[in-house]
Amino acid sequence: MESEHVSVVFQPDGKRALVPRGSTILDAAMKVGVDISNICRGLGVCGKCQVVIIEGTENLSPLTDSEKHHLSEEKLNLGYRLGCQAKVFGDIVVKVPEASRTGRQKLVVMGIEPSVPLNPAVKKVFVEMAKPSLEDPRADDVRLLEELAKRGFQSVSLSYRVLEKLPQVLREGDWKVTAVLWMDKLIDVEPGDTRRENYGIGVDIGTTKLAVFLVNLNDGALLYPVGMMNPQIPYGEDVMSRISYAMQGKDHLKRLQEAVVEGINQLIDEAAKIAGINKEHIYEVVVVGNTAMHHLFLGIDPQFVGRAPYPAAVGRSVDVPAEKLNIAINRSGNVHVLPNVAGFVGADAIGDILASELHKKEKLAMVMDVGTNTEFMLGNKDVIYTCSTASGPAFEGAHIKHGMRAATGAIEKVKIDPETFDPEYKTVDDAKPRGICGSGIIDVIAEMLKVGLIDTSGRIQQGKTKRVRRGPHGLEYVLAWKEETALREEDIVITQEDIREIQKAKAAMHAGAVILMNKMGVTEHDLSEFIVAGAFGSYIDPESAMTIGMMPELPLEKVKFVGNTAGSGARLCLKSLEARREAQEIADKVKYVELAIEPSFEEEYVNSMYLPYADPSKYPRVMSMIKAPITLRRYVKHR
Repeated sequence: MESEHVSVVFQPDGKRALVPRGSTILDAAMKVGVDISNICRGLGVCGKCQVVIIEGTENLSPLTDSEKHHLSEEKLNLGYRLGCQAKVFGDIVVKVPEASRTGRQKLVVMGIEPSVPLNPAVKKVFVEMAKPSLEDPRADDVRLLEELAKRGFQSVSLSYRVLEKLPQVLREGDWKVTAVLWMDKLIDVEPGDTRRENYGIGVDIGTTKLAVFLVNLNDGALLYPVGMMNPQIPYGEDVMSRISYAMQGKDHLKRLQEAVVEGINQLIDEAAKIAGINKEHIYEVVVVGNTAMHHLFLGIDPQFVGRAPYPAAVGRSVDVPAEKLNIAINRSGNVHVLPNVAGFVGADAIGDILASELHKKEKLAMVMDVGTNTEFMLGNKDVIYTCSTASGPAFEGAHIKHGMRAATGAIEKVKIDPETFDPEYKTVDDAKPRGICGSGIIDVIAEMLKVGLIDTSGRIQQGKTKRVRRGPHGLEYVLAWKEETALREEDIVITQEDIREIQKAKAAMHAGAVILMNKMGVTEHDLSEFIVAGAFGSYIDPESAMTIGMMPELPLEKVKFVGNTAGSGARLCLKSLEARREAQEIADKVKYVELAIEPSFEEEYVNSMYLPYADPSKYPRVMSMIKAPITLRRYVKHR
């Protein structure tokens, strides 16, 4: 009788997985903890989970279309397969190349955080009271509420859970207890004086990354930040693919919600253990995220966010019992979710505005929060316009031949010698190169443009260096020869297709910024500041970003990097009820611009595909640095 399980041995790890027949190689790797990169989490889109079959090729499923697309004929001849696509029907031995490993990733980036008056929704009050007697037989709840009223807490309501435990806790604490108040509601009562143990959690649900911040609510101090890749990635790389997945049925929506909740709980557990605190003393979680992530976290059907006219289901801030969402904090704790602006501008943008204080500025400024979706906010204390652009996952390494996240061995900084055309690069952790991450990709394209290895249309130029050669899919530039890499099996290259992917992403971003400025009748010269937010934004070289036209050309002193301000906004609202009210006021004030209906968007997008832009007069400083030939271009002036 044929066994129901098969063996997958991973080398050089020496780990063996027994998995059900028909499982993928990636399933087996995840079971035994083998490190394999997989940006799209099993959809066959990213092509990063490449493995080499050492033994048992005959025991695998046939090649899929995804494998034929991502694997060259040479690699197929060497036994390469995609771990997420190849199903196992018999025992095999697999080698995991260095290029397919994730390494240690940069996941949590802090953001600027202006000071706010400390006034959290959660307060702890120590109460000492007289014991009941025949002369004073007041009920336990009446006795407690009267003591709270003496301390200025009037009209307090008790939850049923508190009533259940109140008699035992009062007597266990010998009538000395700590009341835990959320707003005007008594959510818990604890024996003794536990005022020192008062914690909250800020959460930033990014499309790609998930960040959790443990905060002491007594003094506002950040105790521990921790992050991970968003566990929803297996169901889609970007917002629209996850919305499409959720639309396939209630079970799919539930799966997406459970995935992100499980990830948040895992990070809360990690932070609590490192800080040495009891999770029962975490009483509130404040959450930000784009509108789709907001809806998926709350289990709200996001399908209409993905359909014209793209309305959000929820625009106001929301408070939900933590227990209802299965968030692993105090059972009576609260989850507060910041308001949304529109279908594609969510609570994370509100956090950006709060933390950057755009809504308080006298002069005009622009905020760009770089991510899988890039939001722009333009304005000051009088008015704020905002839009969202689909920059896609290219900056995370997806759809880039040797792209990877900012993990060990990722090339993150690049300079190219204008005479020899040889590169100098820096890698994450100064390890041997394994691939190239988003900041490195921007750098290398900017450098290739400046030294004339690509023209302003993005086309690679031949004949200047042996590093430019013809590869399986057209011309490519060799960034690192295989002998100097951790891969040892192939050179790390930037292909023509890679450049096109970045051009598409940056064109969407640039077009969005230009349209917002046109809406307000201003230009980049009217901006007092250009504020770059987001975890990825922290690593961008502004000179390189302007060189390729990813942001308007401005004096470098006007560019300000503020880090993950969405997470900062969550922490501000965790610590301050005033900030929470301010967040709703901002949401009510912001004017959303839907790029899909803007008549000039298509023209701006086409013009923005050029490096840096179709009209060279808009980038005089950048153009003065470029040695690339000026190609004939179609420049369409706005009518």
